[in-house]
Amino acid sequence: MEKIIELYILLENKPGTIYDLTRLLKKKRINILAIGLFIDTARIYVDAPERAIQAMHEQGYAVEQREVLSIKMPNRPGALMEITQKLSNAGINIINLYGAMEKDQKRGRIIMEVDKTDLALDLFKNHKY
Repeated sequence: MEKIIELYILLENKPGTIYDLTRLLKKKRINILAIGLFIDTARIYVDAPERAIQAMHEQGYAVEQREVLSIKMPNRPGALMEITQKLSNAGINIINLYGAMEKDQKRGRIIMEVDKTDLALDLFKNHKY
């Protein structure tokens, strides 16, 4: 588990919005490592958050950076339950979570925003996945 910077972007809910955003990032040679799309927002983890923020601000996007957790985890039944149980037992609220794994992948990644980021990091500092 590590702390990373996620970009939270307000978007219009209309055709082409995601294309425009991804085209801008491609033009600036910024790679999207994870993305969650919702009705009028996107949450993205990119390889160059500072450059992405600057490019988006230049194009008029409302964007903010947030500290979230990136968790590499095994692809097996119960893995996510173990993580969420440990957070729940410590009184840490999960604000949002997204991720995906291919069926034959051994490991995957989830991105999670919690209300007590540093406590969650401490909770998992000796956890081996």
